[in-house]
Amino acid sequence: MTKTGIALLAGFVLALPALAQVAPAPPSRFEGLWTPWRGANRDSLRAEVEARRRAAAEGASGPADRQRRYAEAASLGERVGRIVGEGDCEEGERIARQAGDFALVRAVRGHCGLAADTAR
Repeated sequence: MTKTGIALLAGFVLALPALAQVAPAPPSRFEGLWTPWRGANRDSLRAEVEARRRAAAEGASGPADRQRRYAEAASLGERVGRIVGEGDCEEGERIARQAGDFALVRAVRGHCGLAADTAR
């Protein structure tokens, strides 16, 4: 190795401690855009197991419970259908949204959007 090479190597070795003390880079504004896939599957499985456990604790697995939920959904659909049929689409959508029946919300929007288009 030549004297120049040794001098460069020595300068680099002496500069290493100074380089190590450089402030860390600020966090990227794109940091939260990607899904950490290593934990996504684990989190999904955990949420699924917890949902099954809650449903079992509430006794939601029997035919009687399904029948009750079906009757409640049918009652809600009839109620919202009457309101929308009377022309109050906003109230029908509000009630469906409040009940958490988003399929019914989409149905109300679809019907009322269609009704609004034909009225023009």
